Amino acid sequence: MNLGKVGVVFNGGGFTGAFSVGFAKAIWKNGIKPEIIQGVSVGAISAAKILEKGIDELEKTWLEIEKSGASAIFNWWDVAPNIIKRNSGLFNNSGLMKIIEAIDIRKVVYSPTEFQVTTRNESKGWDLSIFRNHDFKNNPESFREILRAATAIQGGLMPIKIGNERHSDGIQYTLEPMVEAGCDTIFLLLNDQANENQMRWDQRLSITRNILHDEYTELYLEKFLREHNDFSVIFEEEENEAMLPIIIQKMKRAVRSVRSVMSSAAQGDDINFVPHRIFVLHTRTPISTLYTFGFAKGDIKAAEEQGYDQASTLIKKILG
Repeated sequence: MNLGKVGVVFNGGGFTGAFSVGFAKAIWKNGIKPEIIQGVSVGAISAAKILEKGIDELEKTWLEIEKSGASAIFNWWDVAPNIIKRNSGLFNNSGLMKIIEAIDIRKVVYSPTEFQVTTRNESKGWDLSIFRNHDFKNNPESFREILRAATAIQGGLMPIKIGNERHSDGIQYTLEPMVEAGCDTIFLLLNDQANENQMRWDQRLSITRNILHDEYTELYLEKFLREHNDFSVIFEEEENEAMLPIIIQKMKRAVRSVRSVMSSAAQGDDINFVPHRIFVLHTRTPISTLYTFGFAKGDIKAAEEQGYDQASTLIKKILG
């Protein structure tokens, strides 16, 4: 299949972003060369690492995160003092800032690949903002501030000032800038997992945010497809749809509601006739101890491997 101009969207999800590392590795290792990348939340860091030094460097960075432990990023000892001080975030951002500071930002800004980053402008009604790396060639360091803001998860980390305005985690991807940039094929990398019946309070904290995100995604995708009826959304074949992450169930419902073309790459359906397409890569087997704010030993590597194996199978079928 001729994929045309390829774009990749790295979605957020805190530590569950490790799944996207595997997804991305399969894309790049199979010779696909995206011309446009969009990063949401932790996905912005992952995308920046690829543009800086390549896919192997991204994998290395995540394995270093696993070695350091979850508390190196989200330290629960920070919570009580920040609550007492009534700060805007539960956690200090020193661990995350260390990763961002280590990025050679000039390589990111001057990369030939267009890199879009989403944030929420808290000073303007929480509007979704899009920043592009190539717009910062006169002042590359300013783009580092964009990465800081993109990863400032609301409630978890304090917002970042960009100019005179406060920005934080973009929360949601947006496909319109990818379409405007001329993408024929978009790989949408989603890290959401099927919900467990029993969760600790801190896991439930992130689930609350995910519920609202899932509802918004369904509405957004339905609106996008109505306005862009030349795009199809292609999911992997699943035997038991009820076991899918909620966000995927809702996305499928949105697609059906507008009668968009649905095809299963796993079944080998002919999708070459579709002018433009979105391939959705998502988690299949939940890792119960891996969630937005934490992980157990071995979770990061396991998520990367699962993402890589799963995406490799799909991509090889896509490429024939």
